[in-house]
Amino acid sequence: MRPLKHFLVRVPNVTQETVTLNGEEIYIDTKWDEFKHRTMEGEVVGVPEKYDTGVEVGDTMYFHHHVILGGNHLVLQDGADQLEESAKRGQWLDPNNDVYIVYYDGGYDPLSCQAYAHKSKKTGEVKLLGEWIFLIPAEEEQELKSDTLHLLEEKHEYNQYGYIKYGSDRLEETGLVPGDKVIIRKNSDYRMEVDGETMFRVYLKHIHGKVIEAEA
Repeated sequence: MRPLKHFLVRVPNVTQETVTLNGEEIYIDTKWDEFKHRTMEGEVVGVPEKYDTGVEVGDTMYFHHHVILGGNHLVLQDGADQLEESAKRGQWLDPNNDVYIVYYDGGYDPLSCQAYAHKSKKTGEVKLLGEWIFLIPAEEEQELKSDTLHLLEEKHEYNQYGYIKYGSDRLEETGLVPGDKVIIRKNSDYRMEVDGETMFRVYLKHIHGKVIEAEA
């Protein structure tokens, strides 16, 4: 099936039910904190007919958690979008094959676009979609000292600073490039794991500015 305006992804497990500690795989009960253990990536099985996104079937897509953990699922019936209560949560299209709908519709409305980025199956390159970007969280060293002894040095992660990870045409229009340190609106640090690395997903308009670091 090829959808008209949105993406289709296959997500066999909506939560990450195992962790690896000291080389051992341990199963965890995710029902106590589904959000923390949510799955936010899946295999692309359908791309929108209406838009040229560069995404191909087989790529990995990174998306909003409502795709798989929403309270209702989306039903396409008689050309209209309808919501129905379901025992299986999320925006599933085919529950028997674990296929879910990721809202896109051209990405013109960034806040309703659930598709953030995709990783090419052919090249391994991650490319952004729409107005969303990813930041590597910035850390700052803090020293605690007494008059006679250096007591402790530790790193603190600040949720208002980060380094741009990936570039895009839309990002270039703002004059920003990968590696730039930026300050973002408070509480815009929506955490995701992308290509094995923890990052902040941030709406482009929530960047306040570029941080100019003093030369050593």
